[in-house]
Amino acid sequence: MANPEHRSALEPVAGIFRDAGYYAYRTIDEENNWCVACDLEEGHIDVRIGDDGYELDVWATSPGLFIEEDNERRRIALERLARISLPGIRRGFLEDNQIIEWNNNEQGISLRARFILPFSMDVRLPNVAMEQLNELNRTLMFLERKIVS
Repeated sequence: MANPEHRSALEPVAGIFRDAGYYAYRTIDEENNWCVACDLEEGHIDVRIGDDGYELDVWATSPGLFIEEDNERRRIALERLARISLPGIRRGFLEDNQIIEWNNNEQGISLRARFILPFSMDVRLPNVAMEQLNELNRTLMFLERKIVS
């Protein structure tokens, strides 16, 4: 069950993101925890209350990785090849805090990273989140090139 204290503790965090110009809202995530969420063109940001600080999750998706392939059988085969290559990519290219997976809804790869930040960094959260999201997108583009080549 979601901790109600986390809901109120996250309101100032949502305000910090809104003051920085982002549309931020509190919600319950897929793990039933309260978080502040921001949905951007560049990707997504979630901030939760962790044991020792804020848990910052950033993730982005490369949608329609093979969408331009006209031959449906070939597109399906390329998507399957991409999915089965992800464990090797995970072992060879990613940090321990990063997860790569195939996103069926977006028909592309999704890359997520989690960071633990001290509570004292609350006012810097939007800047740190965007720096990490931009770095994640650079990594995602690199991995996309590896997969399609």
